[in-house]
Amino acid sequence: MSLFPKVAVVLINRNGYALTEACVQSLLATGYSNQLIIIVDNGSQPKDLDQLTALARRESAVVVAPLGYNAGFTKANNEGIRLGLAQNADFLWVLNNDTEVRADAFTLSLQAFAEHLLDRQRTIVSSIITYADNDNIWCNGLRDMAWFNFPRSVDKGRPAAEVARPGVVLQAAPYSVGCSMFFAREFVAAHGLMDEDFFIYYDDLDYSLGCHNVFIQQPLVRHKVSSTSGNKGSARFTAFQAYLFAKNGIHYYFRRKKISFVEKIIYLGFTNWVFVLLYVRDFGTLRAHLRGLWAGLTGQKTPQFN
Repeated sequence: MSLFPKVAVVLINRNGYALTEACVQSLLATGYSNQLIIIVDNGSQPKDLDQLTALARRESAVVVAPLGYNAGFTKANNEGIRLGLAQNADFLWVLNNDTEVRADAFTLSLQAFAEHLLDRQRTIVSSIITYADNDNIWCNGLRDMAWFNFPRSVDKGRPAAEVARPGVVLQAAPYSVGCSMFFAREFVAAHGLMDEDFFIYYDDLDYSLGCHNVFIQQPLVRHKVSSTSGNKGSARFTAFQAYLFAKNGIHYYFRRKKISFVEKIIYLGFTNWVFVLLYVRDFGTLRAHLRGLWAGLTGQKTPQFN
């Protein structure tokens, strides 16, 4: 590994220039000299796209890839990953645009691969991710509740200081989280790209299924939770979100993870309705959720959203 491997950071923007610009500035402020920041724009309004273009003119490390429509999380990330590989990136960092990173985030992520001799073909590195407005943990890995297959964030709500360890101490988890996934180009060669039919939700569980998922036990990323959906952290789902969440949950657990018949019954009879109680607030959203369940059970493809 060279002294300063090339890292391509993939950010997705959709009418969120202020968030994206703050994330870019935090990346540049790390001082890491061999970074390429790829902003994939998912059909933003002209004003937002003009601001991104101006940002790329000011910052030589930034490139903008406008898709012209909302391609979703998976397809937009795949486009960014392809562009990063075409620019000979040694590592890719899929990062939410509503995050800001600590000054040593690049250094410690790369140290994890070098010091722990991680298998570059099957490892995804992340870190403790905290809320943006305090030092409590938003995510330190993802796992499923036994039998109920309810994805839960490890250590959620705990003060990061209770968990953090000096140096590059790694904690394994069943899944990585799409908010921050750092991996080598060899991982893409061996594992492929994200399944674009997920569009958004459960894509990170699917992409990290069966991989070596490790979390650096230091808070390297702050997440402005739910800012991109406009909900400012509320649990309310739109019809769009409810449809995809229901459909993708069925697709992931029934076809990809392939849970047992008993677990499928528990999922349909109990876990699914916990999601409804947590996130659904009106009849239209409930109908969208039910349509999503049916789409998942019947194997329908995700329609394109604009």
